[in-house]
Amino acid sequence: MKNSEENLNNSKNMVGKLKNEVIDEVVTEISTLLSFENSQTEELDSSNSNYAKNIPIVNKPALGDIWNVYVSNINSLKYFHVQNMNNHEYIQSICSKLDKYDLTSKKLPKVGNLIAARDLNGTWYRAKVQSVTELGLNVCYIDFGISKVLVTVYKDLPKELASIKPMAYHCYFKNVSKEDENRLSDLDLFDSIYKYYSNYKITATFLSDSDPYLVTLSHNGKDVLDILYNLIWDGIVPSISDDPINHAKLIMLNKMFLKSKTGVVCVEPIFSKNHFYVETEFSYQVGKTIRTEIEKQTAKWIPVLHPEEGQIVIAKNTNDLKLYRARVIKKYENSEEHKCFLIDCATFENCFEMFEPTDYLRTAPPVKIHCSLHVSTNFSGDILESMNLAFINEIAESKGKSKIIKIKKIGSPCIIDLEISDLNIIQVIKPCEVRVINDKHFNSFKVRLNSSGAKKISDVLKSTKTFFPISNPEIFQLYVTKIDQQYKRVKYMGEFEGGFKVMLVDELPIKIVVDELYEIPKSIINVKTTDLYCSLGLNKTDYSNKLFSDICNNGNVKFKMVVITNDHINAHIVKLFLNSKDIKSMLCNQPS
Repeated sequence: MKNSEENLNNSKNMVGKLKNEVIDEVVTEISTLLSFENSQTEELDSSNSNYAKNIPIVNKPALGDIWNVYVSNINSLKYFHVQNMNNHEYIQSICSKLDKYDLTSKKLPKVGNLIAARDLNGTWYRAKVQSVTELGLNVCYIDFGISKVLVTVYKDLPKELASIKPMAYHCYFKNVSKEDENRLSDLDLFDSIYKYYSNYKITATFLSDSDPYLVTLSHNGKDVLDILYNLIWDGIVPSISDDPINHAKLIMLNKMFLKSKTGVVCVEPIFSKNHFYVETEFSYQVGKTIRTEIEKQTAKWIPVLHPEEGQIVIAKNTNDLKLYRARVIKKYENSEEHKCFLIDCATFENCFEMFEPTDYLRTAPPVKIHCSLHVSTNFSGDILESMNLAFINEIAESKGKSKIIKIKKIGSPCIIDLEISDLNIIQVIKPCEVRVINDKHFNSFKVRLNSSGAKKISDVLKSTKTFFPISNPEIFQLYVTKIDQQYKRVKYMGEFEGGFKVMLVDELPIKIVVDELYEIPKSIINVKTTDLYCSLGLNKTDYSNKLFSDICNNGNVKFKMVVITNDHINAHIVKLFLNSKDIKSMLCNQPS
């Protein structure tokens, strides 16, 4: 509710702020609406009132339309509402006119009714009733897209205004992850984003013609979503177009890009495989110089009494009372503290006592570089979350190991390959194909990886045209036998009732009796399949071993597996997926 009320308050002054930019595009006389190229209104003739004759008919956006818009409500990073700027003054005029109508409702409105509703500040809006409660009506302001507003003062809506279609359009960005949305909510950056939307000319291009509308937003030719990502992950306030530290970062990254590989000192903070920060050997040295510069300057700082949003300052962190390079994000009401982005820590913190940076501190590149792993396949849902856990675990265990990055693409984030001890970390954290060959307990089982060795064994057995029979096999040696029309590796365990007792080697180690054994091709005698002891790490009382065994089906089911915690002594903690679904949900004990 707080953001919704602030959005409405800000909207009242919107036209004044934008007039210099869009004076030729904003409608100042209702009768001239039709003269604009992208106008979505038509004049409706009416003789019932002087006001009604200028009421437009509002048509929804069409595929390919390009509008200058006002973002009237932000539901999240991905979802928001826009108004056509050509209609914005008319929408404001409706709010003013409603105050003059004396049409008090004689009976309680029903859900779905259109009414005039007054907010806490005394402003009237066209509203649609969403629910009726003992406390009042929950409504949606249909010209702003703001929902679930509780109102207690309302009246009938004039018929000529009830006939006009809602003038707020529900829109969304494509490819916004839950992680980005959660980050925005956790940091409470909606005020900064709304202020940006409210003060700058935003152009919407409609990529669909149904609600909600897929759009791209741009400002001065730049993608608005990219601008917002810079705020969320690098603390760059949208209104800042030329940030000297960000410029220095790009110069540094281009130099690194020319080199094949760059050494890494540490990887932190980590949010996921798509969002983490890397400190290189070069930036580590920059960090030491920055810290020295800050410490030697202690007695000479020039105070900044009224910092502006986006300004680069030296600020004191309220947590450890140390000074850091920072960008000011916003000032808290009734407080001397500001929310700041600590540039060389890549964290948002509350700060106070701000000072002017020296020339070096104003222009040195950042110590932390925002990065994302280069992954050829897109993963989502439970598998993605498991890979994130695996990535965090691998970095935690990599202390003291050599780490190298190679930049694949410069950006925010930079797309990189990360090697730990000469092994690409993607090969470690990505899902691998396994079969469970010992399913005694979901917290203690063995899996067999479908490794390169397993593939080689399969390929050789399928491609060999002739196998030579063995009449006198040696105990505990490897041979080939035919089971269910397939040749498989087995270990000879002795005679049994005129046959050969053998144990399967490359799958569930069961013993069977066969009539014939064959010489094993030399190329696969010493090839080993990889077995791992694993655990799902589940509460024993909440899940069923029988269901686990049934799903594994004697080693005949192939799973995708991600190791989320390494434990070479007892058992690796893993996640198993069947058709991209975590099998944990399939193992819950049925209610009695």
